[in-house]
Amino acid sequence: KTMKTLITHINPHLDDIAAIWLFKKFHPDFDSAEMDFVSQSVGTLTAEDDENKVYLGVGRGKFDEHKGDLDDCAASLVWKFLKEQKLVQSDDAIAGALEEIVDWVRLGDTGRLPKQEYDDFSIPAFIRPSGNSKEDSLKAAELGIEILDRVLKVLTRKHRAQKDWGNRKEFESKFGKAYAISSEFVDRAFCKSKSDANLYLMVDPKSKHVQYFTPYFEIDLEPIYKKVKELDPEASWFLHQSHHMVICGSGSAPDSKPTKLTMSELVKAAQDA
Repeated sequence: KTMKTLITHINPHLDDIAAIWLFKKFHPDFDSAEMDFVSQSVGTLTAEDDENKVYLGVGRGKFDEHKGDLDDCAASLVWKFLKEQKLVQSDDAIAGALEEIVDWVRLGDTGRLPKQEYDDFSIPAFIRPSGNSKEDSLKAAELGIEILDRVLKVLTRKHRAQKDWGNRKEFESKFGKAYAISSEFVDRAFCKSKSDANLYLMVDPKSKHVQYFTPYFEIDLEPIYKKVKELDPEASWFLHQSHHMVICGSGSAPDSKPTKLTMSELVKAAQDA
């Protein structure tokens, strides 16, 4: 059996690496494909794809935007192809996350992303090869693929959180407007992106972790900590040093003792604190 190969240029950009990532993730014939890197000078030629090798972002072929696809990049061209071939089988959250990744990569590659203050701490900076060898390019591609896998998980979680967000319950507290939500996926970052309440109560129905959170520096949640500690002293309650979080259980403390308090009791604790 002939080995399949995905080919892009030496010193691959994020869109080239994302194109490889998509091909390997969704095209069944290329899930174990090798990666190869050629000089960008191949771009002045027409490199022919065949059943065993595909050129991405180089070669002036179907997946090389340099042939005149001004609104596309290698990753978006591959994404369109995979969808046309009905090779992308995923639920709505994963599909939404993938669309977000591809569009972000496309906007970055076409120079349409807003100027970011921390460009040196961005994915393109992380994956920039340290040299011009094929070995350097392979290391960059492998790192980029691992990062994209992790970004996909983060964005899928966000899309699942957005779906759960419709089931939130609003309540009034001494801290102002508050929301209570039961979800495996809603987290502090998601709540902070909403910024329409002073207090968020998150309960994970799977892990039983509980967290009160405020995004506002002027709000001190110590009264909630004292109240829940009084109501359930055996649970592993923790007041973060910022006083913006009251936590019982987390991924960083898997041996924590969960609270016995129900959602309604947790809401009342915030109201009575």
